[in-house]
Amino acid sequence: MGDGRSVIDGAFRVLHALPGTGPDRQIARLTALTGLPRPTVHRLLSQLAEAGSVEWRDGCWTLAAGLLDLGQRVEPLPGLRRSAAMVIQALREETGAAVSLVVPGGEAFVALEMVPGREELPIVAQPGAPMPASTAAGVVLSDLPEPRRRRFGAAVDDQHLIEGLTCYAVPVNLPGGHLAALQIATSPARPAERAAGLVHRAALELARQVTA
Repeated sequence: MGDGRSVIDGAFRVLHALPGTGPDRQIARLTALTGLPRPTVHRLLSQLAEAGSVEWRDGCWTLAAGLLDLGQRVEPLPGLRRSAAMVIQALREETGAAVSLVVPGGEAFVALEMVPGREELPIVAQPGAPMPASTAAGVVLSDLPEPRRRRFGAAVDDQHLIEGLTCYAVPVNLPGGHLAALQIATSPARPAERAAGLVHRAALELARQVTA
């Protein structure tokens, strides 16, 4: 890891892997998750601590609170987060579901904006939450053949990924050929696909606001 590009790559590997570790054999876990040698992990943690990105707390390394502010500044398109926040909140009030706007994030997907619903669900309903490719939103944003696809580019997840969770996602066409996915999540007692019409309407409204 002699050149600057390799150091940056290693630092981001550590940052992405850190939330998946705990105080028990943390360095060993980071080494396994990142594929980096133990001395390199130690050195990167020290450098990230100097930069204010990680901190030593309660016997282990954690992401620093300052990263929250940085994450809130992410704006793939001007005005997208502001418009999304309004549309998402309105859709949440209409459906009672947890609602998220999911965008590609490197090699994975991430919830750019997210609000919890009225039900208690087995997910972390907050902005920045990672979205596996197998979620309904991940299916919408990928080009892989998938039997869970529905009309108009939508996709459904009926407890395929997590027991006790159903999701329905639709594409949101954004300027410049960018694509996002608007997704709702509910319990099986109220399958998310039942609100398909409301989700499609909200996606069209979001695309209209961003392009206006």
